[in-house]
Amino acid sequence: MNRINHLKLAGVAAAAAVLASTVFGLSDAQAGFVVKDFSCTTDPFGVHVDVSGLGNTNLCVVGTVTLNLSCACVGGGGNCPTDAKKQTIPVSSQAGLSVEPKNGRVSTTFSLPININDSLCTEPTCGSGQTTKLIKWDTSPPNGIPATFSVCTTTTAAGQPCGCTESLDTITCGPTSNIVFSGKHNSCVQLFGQ
Repeated sequence: MNRINHLKLAGVAAAAAVLASTVFGLSDAQAGFVVKDFSCTTDPFGVHVDVSGLGNTNLCVVGTVTLNLSCACVGGGGNCPTDAKKQTIPVSSQAGLSVEPKNGRVSTTFSLPININDSLCTEPTCGSGQTTKLIKWDTSPPNGIPATFSVCTTTTAAGQPCGCTESLDTITCGPTSNIVFSGKHNSCVQLFGQ
């Protein structure tokens, strides 16, 4: 081969290396991490995680969700009166956890720490003989945001909270919803268009 062909090949190789580091990220292309499973659990606020090729590097699993809580005043007989006070309240939850690999692999289930119950309903203020109850919740936009999870490598110690700036993978679970208390003859759920 002559000198010009060597220079052309060297230029092509250099361009390919730049392209690979731009498209894949140099550390990801060299790291060899394999995301074998990253899927939603039956709990709408959890994920199954299975990542190999980590060596001794910890994995960070993070998640976030914003719920629309539909809350109303409920009478003692389980009815929502026609002049009912009602309120839709957004509530968010986010968390991250560093997980130590075993034999270079992390296989775990991670769930957001959110307990959906009446105590999350801070509004409306109810009159005498009525209580504020959670009628339903959903993660539908524009105010709700379905649970979104990411995984990344981290230097944070195992078992500690962590966060991701560059993720290996991201997944969204939802949107989801659930009627918690429909009320007598569906009187409460009907207040919110159900």
